[in-house]
Amino acid sequence: MDRKILSLLLEDAAISKAEIARRVGLAASAISERVRRLETDKIIQGYEVRIDPRAFGKPLLAFVFVTDATPSQGFDTAAALSGVTGLEELHKIAGDDCYLLKIRAAGTDELNAIIENQINPVQSVRRVRTTIVLNAVAERPCLAGHDIEVR
Repeated sequence: MDRKILSLLLEDAAISKAEIARRVGLAASAISERVRRLETDKIIQGYEVRIDPRAFGKPLLAFVFVTDATPSQGFDTAAALSGVTGLEELHKIAGDDCYLLKIRAAGTDELNAIIENQINPVQSVRRVRTTIVLNAVAERPCLAGHDIEVR
């Protein structure tokens, strides 16, 4: 039952408890209690609104791969990168690179300025590679389309 509730919330975070109850065949009070428990257990970590970045002049999406010096001599590269303009996500990754940044920008000029003025100057950054997204083919909320297992 929790999986059905979570699937409905992933589809539409603004769905009412009454509508969830109608779709899964439980009372709204039972749905409220289940959702409250899922929130308390931190399975539901929050609710978000997805905004079209083009409406705010940020149509360019880029993934920036950063390799830092090894060892970085105690410097916190992640903390330095976390303040980058237009940053949507920052991940520590395995492989040839160390960090993956998801950045939104107005265009290539702004992206270039971000890289040149905010990423390259970080003392531990050794290499930067950038991939510009031409077209987002599929963007889904976390775990959408997965068989969700609730522990």
